[in-house]
Amino acid sequence: MGTELAAAIAVYAQTLRAFDPALDASRARTYAVRTIDAARRYDLDARLVVALVAVESSWRPDAVSPAGARGLGQLMPDTAAGLGVDPDDGEANLEGTARHLRGLLDRYARFAPQARYERALAGYNAGAGSVDRYGGVPPFAQTQTYVRRVILLWRRLAGV
Repeated sequence: MGTELAAAIAVYAQTLRAFDPALDASRARTYAVRTIDAARRYDLDARLVVALVAVESSWRPDAVSPAGARGLGQLMPDTAAGLGVDPDDGEANLEGTARHLRGLLDRYARFAPQARYERALAGYNAGAGSVDRYGGVPPFAQTQTYVRRVILLWRRLAGV
């Protein structure tokens, strides 16, 4: 492992622990490695994945929403099954989260970058069907807030 990659992993692990202080150093490092690997595999900015998971679950691997979404990326059981991942396995959940986000970004690839990312994030939160039905971010306060929070955190993590 190169020095630059090792440094990035250390920074990511520290960041994940800032979101969830209950994460032990070993688990945070494992999640940091998995996040970086999945982001590379799916051609994503790892900081976007970190921001999405932070907003979804605050990096709590045992998080469960009232709607039944599970784990780090808050995957719905049907979505996780379609992705072939166990939503309760943190590492598998990160893989599914990245693959699902990549699919949404590909779905909205014809749009300018800002609209593409907004639609993909809205689709992650409210479902692609809702995004398609409304022709963009649905008029749901929760989804609009979610999209803003993920993008703002992503920018902050990127130093923008």
